[in-house]
Amino acid sequence: MNSQEFRQEIDIKRPRYLAKYYPLMETISNKGTTGGGDYIKFGPFFQTYMYAFMIGYHLGECNQIAGSGETKDFAPLNHWKPSEMVDYILMLIFSESEDKLGFSWEELESMNDDECKAAVSTIVRRIEGYANTGLNYIQDKFNNEKDEFRSPQVFINFLRDVVDDKVQ
Repeated sequence: MNSQEFRQEIDIKRPRYLAKYYPLMETISNKGTTGGGDYIKFGPFFQTYMYAFMIGYHLGECNQIAGSGETKDFAPLNHWKPSEMVDYILMLIFSESEDKLGFSWEELESMNDDECKAAVSTIVRRIEGYANTGLNYIQDKFNNEKDEFRSPQVFINFLRDVVDDKVQ
């Protein structure tokens, strides 16, 4: 499998999230409507998912969703916008250590198609794991600090808090 085929294999994947987070996603995501409601809306579901990924990544926790309950699929990665953010997420995953990924860049070059597909599955599971951690964080904030979600800066504040906690 060449690099273009490898990327295409990643692009068609549909990362999952735990179904228990669907009501949260529906409450804080903008699904084509503008304004209205009690809480600030972040963006489409996939942008909320990318945001949750960034929170999980900055928390440094990749909590896998396998065996954690019913899951829902997202749109394929190649439909997420902006595409540059998808590239950034992939680069964060690719920069992880061999211990976390289970393979190295050098090994990718000599893998057969089945091994490459397994590597792609690992990459998607890492994305799901970080997003799961982030969704859990957001759900906890929503359950315990619901009024925060009325602030226009809510999403900036949460990410800033996570990054600041990591730096300290």
